[in-house]
Amino acid sequence: MAELVDRLEELVRCALAKGADQAEAFGQGFEDREVWLESNRIKTAKSHPGEGIGLRVIRNKRLGFASDNNLDEANFEELCTKALALASANLTDKFQIIPEPRKLSALKGLYDPRLAKLPLKEVIAMAKRLLKAAKDYDRRVTVDSGGVFVNTGEKAIFNSNGLAASEQGSSITEMIMGMARDRNEVSSFDFQFDGSLRLTGIKIEPLARRFAQNVIRSLGAKPARSFTGTVLFSPHAVAETLLFPVTFAINANNVQKGMSKLAGKTGKMIASTKLTIVDDGLLKDGIASSAFDREGQPHRKLSIIKNGKLATYLYNSYTANREGRASTGHASGGYRSLPGIGTTNLVISPGEATKAQLIRDIKEGILVTRFSGNANPISGDFSGTVKGGFYIKNGKLSHPVTNTMIAGNVFDAIGNISGISKKLTKVYSYLLPYLAVEGISITSG
Repeated sequence: MAELVDRLEELVRCALAKGADQAEAFGQGFEDREVWLESNRIKTAKSHPGEGIGLRVIRNKRLGFASDNNLDEANFEELCTKALALASANLTDKFQIIPEPRKLSALKGLYDPRLAKLPLKEVIAMAKRLLKAAKDYDRRVTVDSGGVFVNTGEKAIFNSNGLAASEQGSSITEMIMGMARDRNEVSSFDFQFDGSLRLTGIKIEPLARRFAQNVIRSLGAKPARSFTGTVLFSPHAVAETLLFPVTFAINANNVQKGMSKLAGKTGKMIASTKLTIVDDGLLKDGIASSAFDREGQPHRKLSIIKNGKLATYLYNSYTANREGRASTGHASGGYRSLPGIGTTNLVISPGEATKAQLIRDIKEGILVTRFSGNANPISGDFSGTVKGGFYIKNGKLSHPVTNTMIAGNVFDAIGNISGISKKLTKVYSYLLPYLAVEGISITSG
């Protein structure tokens, strides 16, 4: 990592020597091992290293950026010339800024050397176990896609204000998606995901069995009826339906451009008092945990919505500078692009009920395990098909549903939350519960 930081420092010096007022270099080196499943078999298996560097410069308050997919110092002069040429052609923007260094937390457990040494043949063996466990559960199970993926590498940043930071990281993730087939009947699709920073944290067979159980249970689906009532969103359905408009709306860039439904609402009630959402970039064992963001600013635990009240938006240095405040440490992206804004480990705080208790409290409704449709990030309106779900009648799961659609508005829905499960499920870098929401339009037939 020291070598990577040295190269970034050399690139920044090059940019300053050529006339940049400020400069920032971000570099990455990584190795990915990917094994993909498709149609009940191993489709592809590959291992490929990669590296790259991105240079951001500011000259006369004009921004320039250039990147390269290698760290060869022989290319630095050309990279500097490109970035400065783009700056010269850009418009003046007084809010452009390269951030000052801030104190970073020392995080442990982000890198597992066993993952770095894991050969591709072992990743293939894990993918075969995933496939076998799903198929062995029931002959009717069909694996449409999925796989096992290992990433190891390092990242570093250096800027002209003296900011220097570096970090090693690793992760292993698995996913599986498919359905069950019984003669001419096809079940609903199901998707399952798991991930860990360490080799020992991944659980192959339990994930496969959970997937297989879900698709077998959804055989025998039939329409329910059309009504407006309660929808119990599974953690995956929460991610597919409710989260995108919310994360779009708390992005400071979208707020400043007038594209956010939540503009001007910090400190105000925007959701049920039951809802608390935290973004924690320092979360122990979090897939997206890191000491610093794309600009070298410290990650931290940040309340976004607290008991229904909007606490803050998410800022990178540029959007923060527009409002005369500090970045929240949410600059996102890699070496190929300028810093954007994104969440890290997003957590919806658990409630007090079990999933079974939430179901028992529903007189009539739908459990949605998988949603396929559209959610407009600006208006919050959503509509789509229940690709996996069950009709709930008098506190019990009655039968799987088919030919059923749901529609509503996300920003209304988060205000109509009637229940939250106490168990959270990992969905990518999210930790999400089951959410019971009232007043959702359900169309079936």
